[in-house]
Amino acid sequence: WETLPYDNFSPHQDIVSERLETLYRLPSLAAGILVVPMSTLMHRLPPVHYVAGSSLVLEPGQVLDRESFRGNLERNGYRNVETVYEHGEFALRGSLLDIFPMGSDLPYRVDLLDDEVDSLRTFSPDTQRTLEKVSAINLLPAREYPLNPAAIERFRLNWYDAFDVDHDACPTYREVSAGRAPGGCEYYLPLFFEACATLFDYLPAGTPVIAVGDHYRAAQRFWADAEHRHTEYGIDPRRPLLPPARCFTPVEELYHLLGRCPVLELRRNPEAPVHVASPSQALPDLSSQGARQTPAERLQRFMQQHTGPLLLCAESAGRREVLLENLAAHGLTPPEVADWADFLASGLRF
Repeated sequence: WETLPYDNFSPHQDIVSERLETLYRLPSLAAGILVVPMSTLMHRLPPVHYVAGSSLVLEPGQVLDRESFRGNLERNGYRNVETVYEHGEFALRGSLLDIFPMGSDLPYRVDLLDDEVDSLRTFSPDTQRTLEKVSAINLLPAREYPLNPAAIERFRLNWYDAFDVDHDACPTYREVSAGRAPGGCEYYLPLFFEACATLFDYLPAGTPVIAVGDHYRAAQRFWADAEHRHTEYGIDPRRPLLPPARCFTPVEELYHLLGRCPVLELRRNPEAPVHVASPSQALPDLSSQGARQTPAERLQRFMQQHTGPLLLCAESAGRREVLLENLAAHGLTPPEVADWADFLASGLRF
């Protein structure tokens, strides 16, 4: 996620889209590499059957009841808008249905002939012009939790069991009860299901794991951060929080699950016998060291000593903007590049 534990706002729809597409593809994936930080690995996930069972395929010739389909989209988290620009949006105007499915690179325009799908085309969200015909559309749910009547009722019952508060005074409870998705609702995911899953449930049996660096310490840090934020933000009776063990996988449970997989560990240990020589080395510590030096000052010092190019990476567009603002405050204004290939082609040093 782009968010921190128990944030009261939701990740960007593009991030949700990529996650849902990944979860949908993982169980049947024959070959591939999935790169996952420990924080992501520790998040509770919706059951496997929810992502697979909530998907829908549209094809030409298929009979489509417009009002029923509209309601189904809204219950699966799609937003009814006038013009479709982002993932999770749809617009129904006469015989045209525009929709931007989660996991899709482009939105689609569905041309209806009475109650039958006549044609399917992609279109540009910028110009709204159609691009090319497609043979089928795979519609994934717009969120990792459902908002159908049965799910809302389960949420309400689980909320009653979890929290001893004035329920009607809680915005999250009121919004979900009305069929809407409030910001930060992802941290109430367990209330929508009888049981949650972990990423291990989505992986094909026997999936090998390559563990890089001090992953155990990273897991401990994330768990400590989740507990700290639960203590700090859980005092508001209008927004009660689930305990960390319900939203995240505890460290001991995580390593029990990890122990079921074949694991290759890659660690940097200067004292260990060298089997594979590598010119790489660990980055210096750029964290704050009291009043002596700020992270920006330590970065500037590193740049003076480092003779090669330097690329700073952010996990998401939101994190990138925060990073750029912090750097600009210290007189550092690196240009933006799309990816590693663009950086190499640019010839930039920083």
